Amino acid sequence: MQRGQNWNMKTTSVLRRKLLIGGSMYLVLVPDWAGAQQSATETDAAQPGQAETIVIRGRRSFDDRFNSTASTVNVTRQDIEATGANTIGDILRQLPGLQVTTNGNGGLEIRMRGMGPESTRILVDGVAVSSSRQNIQLPLDELPADMIERIEIVRSPTAEYEGAAGGTINIVMRGAQPKRETHLWLTDQHVWRRDALVGFFSQTGPLGGARAEQSTSERSDSGKSSPVKDSSEKSAEAPAQESVTEPARWSYLVSLTGGPRNLGNDVRRDTSTSSAVPLVNSLSEVSRTRFNSWTLTPRLTGRLSATDQLVIRSFFTGFDQAGLVVSRGNGLQATEASVDQTVSPNEYDRRAAQIALDWTHRFSGKKLDTTLSYEHSSSNYRFDRESTSTLAGQTSSRSASFHDDRREHVTQLNSKLTGANGSSIWTMGTEMHQHRFSVVSTSRADGQESELGLNASIRRAALWAQNEFPIDPIKSTLNIGLRAQSYWIEVDAASGPLENRQFYWQPSINLRSRLAENTQLRWNLARVTRTPRVWELLRRSVPSAVANSANAADYVGNPELKPETTLSMDVGIDQRLAGQGQAGINVFVRNQSDLIARRLFLAGGRWSEQPDNVGDALVWGIESDVRGDLQWAGFGPQWTGSANLSLLQSRMRSGETSGARVPGQARYLANLSIARPMRVSGGWFGGGTLALVGSSDLNQPGGSDARISGRDRAHAQLDLYIGSVDPRWGFWRLNLYNITDFNKNTSRVIVDSNGIVYSDQSQRRLTPRLFLTVGTRF
Repeated sequence: MQRGQNWNMKTTSVLRRKLLIGGSMYLVLVPDWAGAQQSATETDAAQPGQAETIVIRGRRSFDDRFNSTASTVNVTRQDIEATGANTIGDILRQLPGLQVTTNGNGGLEIRMRGMGPESTRILVDGVAVSSSRQNIQLPLDELPADMIERIEIVRSPTAEYEGAAGGTINIVMRGAQPKRETHLWLTDQHVWRRDALVGFFSQTGPLGGARAEQSTSERSDSGKSSPVKDSSEKSAEAPAQESVTEPARWSYLVSLTGGPRNLGNDVRRDTSTSSAVPLVNSLSEVSRTRFNSWTLTPRLTGRLSATDQLVIRSFFTGFDQAGLVVSRGNGLQATEASVDQTVSPNEYDRRAAQIALDWTHRFSGKKLDTTLSYEHSSSNYRFDRESTSTLAGQTSSRSASFHDDRREHVTQLNSKLTGANGSSIWTMGTEMHQHRFSVVSTSRADGQESELGLNASIRRAALWAQNEFPIDPIKSTLNIGLRAQSYWIEVDAASGPLENRQFYWQPSINLRSRLAENTQLRWNLARVTRTPRVWELLRRSVPSAVANSANAADYVGNPELKPETTLSMDVGIDQRLAGQGQAGINVFVRNQSDLIARRLFLAGGRWSEQPDNVGDALVWGIESDVRGDLQWAGFGPQWTGSANLSLLQSRMRSGETSGARVPGQARYLANLSIARPMRVSGGWFGGGTLALVGSSDLNQPGGSDARISGRDRAHAQLDLYIGSVDPRWGFWRLNLYNITDFNKNTSRVIVDSNGIVYSDQSQRRLTPRLFLTVGTRF
């Protein structure tokens, strides 16, 4: 008790002297339970029959980054626990160059380098997912942080990955471990005077008992490893002994999470038009959604032989979402007062099951990795909208509805062969992907009903290879890669067949030069092609679920879309700092042709958005990040901090908006985090994150007869967490999200060819949220 009092007095004194780097961030002490995790300088427990392996956990993520020729950022399990994060979204908001926006329905919009969400490729265990709620394969922001093993951010394209102009995010789920461990926690979310309780359980450990003893010579023969290793692999010679009890060959992991969450936002919107009958309207919109989800993740990992390893993993998920959007407005039409009201209930449910086999075979200095996966899912989305308007004592009503029923089947086969040529590594691989789905969409507006039924097939095949070449005179490694990929879309729809075939090359060059013992230079050059997605090509209209406006437009597909190509270049320097510190700076340039962006237009009295090739663009910027302990700032040795800053710029080089910025690109992204990570010995822990997002232009193309200008204003979000660990029973943690209660302010002004001015301004509030978590590990 006395020691805790002394620690608190010392910490309080330090905080009074150093109230935060930068000046306006107020922090509370916090935790995330680390009872079963070792500190950054502790060692992994040795397995029977193995020498003790020393792993400096604080350096692991940076070592992966430092040893890669590509421009990467890696977040390890220890990094995740130090953030006090509840979900994946909480983690991604703290990474350099990422702009993460939570929609009112709980979906995440993720941008890298400020480019559109379609320019960011998101993978979960190597399988592509969408960041859009209605096209999602996994409920991305509903996955607890405790289910994540690591996150890999690939900022520059390579031959191995189907590239994206912004970058690739690969979320790797936790795997089975031979050490038995059980996690159990409950989290209560409180917002709008409502509570929602979510539970999480996971257990991992050996399957079956230990094997019979074997001689040292037998163990030596069976324990030989290939000279080709992943960057994460460590090895050591086993101590000489006559016999040893070998651990079980198989390990298992099972995790289960489920429960509701409360989602939504409050919107204030003002619209006006300068037409012959001027219209001014102010409305308040309240969106509330109850989201119930569950996920079951069983995994099995084992050794088939001394040279073969097999992982059997599956993922089962389901969620049901029921929401209600109510908007009420008052305005003037000419000189008459008007009253408007729109009520829009919505429902969305999804069930998905995935099973995958990962097989690794080592032979003759090479390693073959093969993955076969299959996924089946079904989903239903429906909303109904009833609008009434009263003008001069006369009441009129309008109604609309949309129902989308979807069934999907995804099969994927990937194979990669890795070998060594001296100190250099070469890899080659092949990928085959087939996505089949059927959709029935029914749309009704003002008594007119239309139905679109379709069956579609997407087939993708790729062959790629890359090889390292050492350049000894300049202490460099050159990695040259080439990816050839074919993409084939076939759609059989009532409105007519659609066929789109593409074949393209993706060359890449990556150079890493060691400037000093702890300093390296990277240079990356690649060409990337993005093919339009099926939903961008389909000629169908999806009405907005809320009151239609320039900021809440309908969506219309465009079968005339062409592929978007990007020439990308990155130049960066990585630096190891004293202790566990690290720093990096990266300059990027993206030269885009046939940029795909959404065109905004007014037709039939309703605003609509349609994807289109809007011209060529040049996107560039500089990204910097630093991480380390905070002893230099007067904090204790346990305190860590990280900061990143991205300055982003772009210009349209052709098209209707030539000279303007790319729509939606923030001018800057900044993040500052500080934490006192959790300890095995227990005690108080805490931290917080301040995220800043600069303003962005929304100068969407609107055709030759319209001029559109708009802006999203800058905003800030402050998240804090506080808690405590007791080694005897477990932990508690209190998370406070969006303390600043930031408002996302969006404005658009449209001037048509007749000089009529349409103005639309909205203010969206996500409101603060509180999460209380209690749990244990044993």
